[in-house]
Amino acid sequence: MHLGSELISSDGVAFYELIKNSLDARASSVTVSIIYRLDHVVYAQILRELGEDRDTPPALRERYLRSLPRRRTWQQLRPVAIAGLVAEAPEVDDLEAAFQRARSRAAFITALRSANRIEVDDDGDGMSMDILQTVYLTIGTSYRAQQKLEQYADDEESSDEDEEAPRVILGEKGLGRLSAMRLGDRVTIVTAQTGSRHWNQLDIDWNDFADAADQDLDSVVVEPEEGNEKARQESGTLIQISALRSEWSADKLQSLAVEHFSKLSDPFSRARRPPLHLRFNDQPVPVPEFAGFLLEQAHGRFQARLILTGARAPRIEGRMEYRLHGRNRPLRLTTLELHTLTGIDVATIERVGAFELDMYWFNRRLLTKLEGIGNLTVVRRILAEWAGGVALYRDGYRVNPYGGANDDWLDLDRDAFSTSGFKLNRGQIIGRATITQRGNPYLVDQTNREGLKENPEKEAFVTILAAIVEIYRQYLNEIDRDIDRARRVTAAEALARFQEEDERLGSLMPLVEEALRESEGGRTLTRRLRDTVVDLRAAAELVQRAAGAQERERSRVLHLASVGLMIESLAHELYRATAAGLETIAQAKRSRNADSTGTSLRVLDSQLRTLQKRLKVLDPLSTNARQTKENFELVGWIDDIVRGFASRNEGRRIDIIARSVPPNRELRIHAVKGMFVQVLENLLSNSLFWVAAQFRERLRLHVARDDDDPIGHIEVVIDLNARRIVVTDDGPGIPEERRETVFEPFFSTKPQKQGKGLGLYIAREIAEYHGGTLTLGPADNHGNIHSVIFEIGNVDG
Repeated sequence: MHLGSELISSDGVAFYELIKNSLDARASSVTVSIIYRLDHVVYAQILRELGEDRDTPPALRERYLRSLPRRRTWQQLRPVAIAGLVAEAPEVDDLEAAFQRARSRAAFITALRSANRIEVDDDGDGMSMDILQTVYLTIGTSYRAQQKLEQYADDEESSDEDEEAPRVILGEKGLGRLSAMRLGDRVTIVTAQTGSRHWNQLDIDWNDFADAADQDLDSVVVEPEEGNEKARQESGTLIQISALRSEWSADKLQSLAVEHFSKLSDPFSRARRPPLHLRFNDQPVPVPEFAGFLLEQAHGRFQARLILTGARAPRIEGRMEYRLHGRNRPLRLTTLELHTLTGIDVATIERVGAFELDMYWFNRRLLTKLEGIGNLTVVRRILAEWAGGVALYRDGYRVNPYGGANDDWLDLDRDAFSTSGFKLNRGQIIGRATITQRGNPYLVDQTNREGLKENPEKEAFVTILAAIVEIYRQYLNEIDRDIDRARRVTAAEALARFQEEDERLGSLMPLVEEALRESEGGRTLTRRLRDTVVDLRAAAELVQRAAGAQERERSRVLHLASVGLMIESLAHELYRATAAGLETIAQAKRSRNADSTGTSLRVLDSQLRTLQKRLKVLDPLSTNARQTKENFELVGWIDDIVRGFASRNEGRRIDIIARSVPPNRELRIHAVKGMFVQVLENLLSNSLFWVAAQFRERLRLHVARDDDDPIGHIEVVIDLNARRIVVTDDGPGIPEERRETVFEPFFSTKPQKQGKGLGLYIAREIAEYHGGTLTLGPADNHGNIHSVIFEIGNVDG
């Protein structure tokens, strides 16, 4: 009895399934009509008082009946029903007559349950008597699935030059009929195919099954019958649902039209909209057309797609636009970057299948009225109707509930809340992702049509979408920071401007005093002007001191952030080193051989010396030393940093070397030693990660062998004449379009647990604070950058 309401979770989904069945039947017109003749509150009240309310558990039903001071008979409730009739509703006089004609309790209840009804009428293929018997009356059939298999076979045999697009069958599980059960307790189906002489009719009253709950299921006879005659060329299906389970109104149907029916098919597609018409009490209810004009007002647009090449190399390509500022940038994620960014193995990414994403972003504060549309309030209301995040469409039709009013499947609001400006929240986005039955066979609907079935492919799909949307969010923030930097006036610039104006004012003061000294009022005004100038100079001095304190605080925060990242790495190294040392000691204790014990002690000595070197390199980062400039020899210091880094990673089979140009020369400088540790450690760590990641990808593609040869190279060149340090590696490189993006805070294509997107940002900030610069080198012929250039600035000893 309750199977429909349990499997079909909402009226919107129920209608969607019924309409989808009509579309599968190739209907050229689908009409949904609601005839509402009796107030549902009155209807429900009468059923409860008669003990015929089947939604209430029996125990509660009996308790309710006992609580009534006086239980009325059906004859006494007849005037209540007539008083509850909806004036001017279609066929309301017929319903009143049925109430008046009723001569028994059963006849009255029959009339009562027929009061309101929903009709879904289409001119599609229809159903034969056999299909009605063997398919419609069987829940969970494979009828649609078999149709799909036959359709796929037909498409493969057809010529590629056929212009007509392959037919898409939307249904599969045979659960659409449960939608009728969700909406009402009684259903009548009138259907036929072309060529037959009669309509076929099937009547089902779910209350009969409830009444026979203690009997065998076969005790309730449900058989299709031959109905009225029809013309041979006629076909179609009429589903009439009565004994409705909920209240209906024109406003409720209009709400469904806005929230569900208008978004039934892909709003961005140029394909013809579903041939759907709505009526409430014979009055048309409009289904809003997509407000395409809104897209022209969008402040940003993001397009991306997952491309499968068949060579085990899935990749993301797309374009990011910030229309408000006239900026755009391509998005490219290689297989390696996609894997490292999401942490998803390539085989699972391929099973997800190709998909596309297209989303428009609106800054609601910058919306304006549109000529011919309405004022700002109207524009915002229309945006609210269509915004809601990223909806999902399969073969052009909606997959619920994604992108709905209460669904945030990509965590857009949570991620937006954690960033400045609450950017890219669901209320700012009109977007959709598209998949297909054939291209994404692992992304399948749940039985209740409430989203995709939980599996590794669905999880990967959501993860990839969320990751690339986050990249777009970072892009918008990056552009905003660029614009802010261009408009920003530093404290130094403001003070310089003040000094210029102060000098001008100083030159004008004698002239002002000369002009005003003849009167007492003029002399008083002159004194007030001088006092004001003194106050302004004092305020400027306060600003200067505050700016200095702010710059020192900025330096301290950058230093602590950098040290924090390095301590995280160091903690891992200390754990490995102490674990190895304890194991060596344990081996020495277990051994009774003096030679073996001596070997173990020598190994322990080597491990402790390596750890000591690491700590020695970190010493300049201490609080006391971090701002202390000193005279030291640069080449040797860089060599110490690189050697220490290489010794800690010698098991990774990556050649890490340092050399100077020209060779065998020294360069004494006066600088902060810790700065070089912070910058180089970040650069070397990045290179190490990507060289190793690239080797793993080559192993997966069987284009590399896992032998004893080096898997990659990192070279640090100290160019003494140019006064710069260049770190180069043979990893996958950085795409040219990300030349500046990689220096933005929190940008990273590493897995979340391995990359926070702060390393290069902090390295550049530290370099610039100490008078240097950090930039990327030239791109290769493939558009990838493999070197980072650290200009050390003026640091003469």
